[in-house]
Amino acid sequence: MACQTCRSQTRSMLRSALRAGVAASSPSARSVATPAAAFAVATTTTTTTKQSTTTRSTMLRSFSSSSQRQILGLRDSYRVVGASERLFKVCAKPADYRITDEERKQDLVQKRDDGEEIGKAKDPENVWNKTFGLQPSFSTWSHVTMLHLYLINARLRCLDRDEYRNWSQQMIDHFFFECEKKMHLDHNITSSALRQRYLKDIFVQWRGLLLAYDEGLVKGDAILASAVWRNLFKGDPDADPRALVAIVGWIRASLSALEGASDVTFPQQAAEILEKPVDVFWTRLEAPFLSDQHGDNKAAPAQATQQAKAKAAAPEKLAAAP
Repeated sequence: MACQTCRSQTRSMLRSALRAGVAASSPSARSVATPAAAFAVATTTTTTTKQSTTTRSTMLRSFSSSSQRQILGLRDSYRVVGASERLFKVCAKPADYRITDEERKQDLVQKRDDGEEIGKAKDPENVWNKTFGLQPSFSTWSHVTMLHLYLINARLRCLDRDEYRNWSQQMIDHFFFECEKKMHLDHNITSSALRQRYLKDIFVQWRGLLLAYDEGLVKGDAILASAVWRNLFKGDPDADPRALVAIVGWIRASLSALEGASDVTFPQQAAEILEKPVDVFWTRLEAPFLSDQHGDNKAAPAQATQQAKAKAAAPEKLAAAP
């Protein structure tokens, strides 16, 4: 057992350590503390300093290791909203149309055989209505717009998962907002429940369109042309095959150009790519046939002259024969 003197010294050291822990911030307490108390104070101060330094360094490392998207997530979200809206306007412009209130009041709105209303193209010279023979209607506008959105969506799949979801959702939201707006203003569908039912049908078409065009890209141009014919031309047996070939060529060329676009400047480059005229592929397709026709037309008079000379020379040859 410890002697009385050792026990006294131990109690004194404990009391000094307790006092030092309570009044560690007091200069007078540090000046009168025993060596054991001073050691305890030094240990406590060092531990506190290490903990604060570790906490501060941890916070700095966590902040510096955060990506710019996480730190400025709100700004990035608003940037995507603005950029996607501008890009959607490019997608919705080519086959846009309108139906005015005056035409509806005067009962001048024409209809297709299936009852769909036909409007007037905002750009009468656009290739989709003028060259390809598609009527300016909601169906034509929605499928042409979805075709452009599909090209954008195919390029967005190259981005990170979160960024792809953000961009894709924003583009789809813009599209469905515009669909509902056209239903209300152009087609006078005032029932919200009826508009929602139509929007659900359009969403089902969008999901099927993604699968159909993806299958066409993988399996070949014939399958892709079939998907375009079913969706854009509604399976019309009178659809011009040259239009299908031109659209498939435009899809392939646009996807190739979008693939080469940088992620940083993607919105600007995508808008420029989609604004390129589709009828270029139509004229390139027709050029060889037109040149052959012109050549045949020029050669026809010469052939007729040679045939006439041969007929005129035939009696002379017969008379000269023995």
